[in-house]
Amino acid sequence: MASEITPAAIAADTLAVAPNWRREVRDTLILTLPIAAALLAEMGMGVIDYSMSGHLDPLEHPGALAAAGLGLQWLFTPMFWGMGVITATGAIGAQAHGARRPETVSESMRQGFLMATLLSIPIMAIAAGALVLLPMVNDDPEVVRRVREIVFWGLPWIPLVYWFTVVRNFVTVMQRPMIVSVCAVAGLPVSFLSNYVFMYGNWGAPEMGASAVGLTGVIVAVLHLVMIIAYVQYVPELRRYRIFARLFHFDGRMMVELFRVGVPIGMAYLFETGLFFTVTVLMGVLSTAALTGHNVVLNVCAVTFMIPYALSQAATVRVGYAVGAGQPDAARRAGYVAISLGIGWMMLAATTMLLAPNLLIWIYMKDASAAANASAAQLAASLFVIAAVFQIVDGLQVTAQGALRGLKDTKVPMILCGLGYWVFGLGSGVTMGFLMGFGAKGLWWGLAVGLAVSATLLFLRWRRLSGRLIA
Repeated sequence: MASEITPAAIAADTLAVAPNWRREVRDTLILTLPIAAALLAEMGMGVIDYSMSGHLDPLEHPGALAAAGLGLQWLFTPMFWGMGVITATGAIGAQAHGARRPETVSESMRQGFLMATLLSIPIMAIAAGALVLLPMVNDDPEVVRRVREIVFWGLPWIPLVYWFTVVRNFVTVMQRPMIVSVCAVAGLPVSFLSNYVFMYGNWGAPEMGASAVGLTGVIVAVLHLVMIIAYVQYVPELRRYRIFARLFHFDGRMMVELFRVGVPIGMAYLFETGLFFTVTVLMGVLSTAALTGHNVVLNVCAVTFMIPYALSQAATVRVGYAVGAGQPDAARRAGYVAISLGIGWMMLAATTMLLAPNLLIWIYMKDASAAANASAAQLAASLFVIAAVFQIVDGLQVTAQGALRGLKDTKVPMILCGLGYWVFGLGSGVTMGFLMGFGAKGLWWGLAVGLAVSATLLFLRWRRLSGRLIA
């Protein structure tokens, strides 16, 4: 069944192409802020998970923060590959929306749901099956046990997040992302309450310790999915697209296009998240204290990253829409605006890490000066210096990727990310961390090298392709 909306019925305010730089900054921020608020709220749930795990009694729950961080990354790393593939619905939908082809927008989302369901099955199998390797890279039996429990409870999280991602892409393409923020903010108290009940064993519930973060993720994901589906069905302008109709209908042409655009995006996501996950695993090889300190800094970096990540999603929509509308100057301008705003934000984040590392550590640790936490806290303070160094290039690489996705350029960026993250990043990190004896600091300097190389290559790619648009 076709959508019940025609090009003429599309609201005019969703079809605006900015005529100048000032207007583009305004329009980009209008689109970005709700997405950023949602992402920050989602990361707020991660902060709740980490901090509540870190505030468990270290004698009764040894390695709780280390296990929570490793367990969540064990789920997120394969999950992010699928989320990257599903991002194709946003790229294809944005260009179709710009070209005023509403049925293509609808069909890209419907096939996105089918793709999300198909992807979730092997991703869950990979996350669960890979647990047999965990004792080979971590010799702390308590951490190993907790990570297995987190993954077990968190497996349903994967399809729930995938379905939510499709709907989130749809409302973003339609430039109605505020509901995403509402969902994320609503999840914060639920996340806290769930951890309060199950992690600490309150109100008669079993005391699950750090293992509760997996269950909490599932509970919050159900809430998010129900809320955003209800919103789409409630708003007439969105309901007319009928994205929930014919969900079992297979459109081979659209599915091929989604995978053609999406798989390289997913690989680029996997290259970056896989790099951080590999470093996390290597931290566990060094010691539980190193893994704990690393998790603190990595979670803070994940929070700061959400702003340029939101700008990246906005860039995909703004650039893609302008291309679809046949306005190459506006497309190029949209990409540069997102990149500039991303760099500016990350400069502020780097300053905070340099000026207030102890305050950031305090958020995650019950007593950083206690004997059980002292070495981890000391390491975290030193890692914040390195993290501050690579903030700017991290903001550059993710916004450049978003702008390139708006051009549906995904294969070459995938290769560039793989080269930067894994050859230069992991290669230099392992060399400095293990062969040269710098340990955790060496691994983090490797992250900085990988992000810097990737950012440089992606920016040069964007400059070249965007230049061709107006040549």
